[in-house]
Amino acid sequence: MNESKNSPKLLEALGANPVLVLLLGACPALALTTDVRAALAIGLAVLAVMLLSSLVMAALSKLIPHGARLAAGVLVTAAFVSAADMLMNAYLPGSYKMMGLYLAVIAVDLLSFGAAENAAKAGMGRALANAALTGIYFTVVILVVAAVRELFGAGSFAGNEIAFLKDHAVPLLNQASGGFMILAFAAAVVNKLCRGCCLCQGKGIAFAAAGLDSVENAEKEEEK
Repeated sequence: MNESKNSPKLLEALGANPVLVLLLGACPALALTTDVRAALAIGLAVLAVMLLSSLVMAALSKLIPHGARLAAGVLVTAAFVSAADMLMNAYLPGSYKMMGLYLAVIAVDLLSFGAAENAAKAGMGRALANAALTGIYFTVVILVVAAVRELFGAGSFAGNEIAFLKDHAVPLLNQASGGFMILAFAAAVVNKLCRGCCLCQGKGIAFAAAGLDSVENAEKEEEK
């Protein structure tokens, strides 16, 4: 029996992870991962926005013309991002200041409005499941990157200094180049682990993450 058919479900999930495979959402993943608190805040905000925008787009799918799905997805996503922005500014000012303008960037991130657009053709249940999984993937990835960068770059965790690590901190990890290094390392590990899993075999992990089976299917999606 082909070994790939016995690949663990976890590897299949990693293989379909658009955050590390397609690098969607890389901007906040690099900018807000010097502190675990900021990473958690933006991760939960992205998850909430994706779930709500997918819910609305799936509910209105029959009313939105096919050619207007992208525009509608961007508008719906932007509306929920604006609501999240105002709510966090009012009730979580500390987290809001840590995220800065990167909370607004969610509105024009393909990770968010792409999920909303796809929800219009996926159906309610599948749309919510896809949005939840992608949002969770994003949150987990940026939390891992943030933990590594804060622990070994600043010698602290969630703003609390750790004496031993503080004395041996690597400042490079708190810089932009350090963020790229950690994210690239995580992507390389996922690429290595998932190369042979049954979900990705024969089509590449990028196609798996995009929800496509082959180059031919990608061309068909583009023609639609």
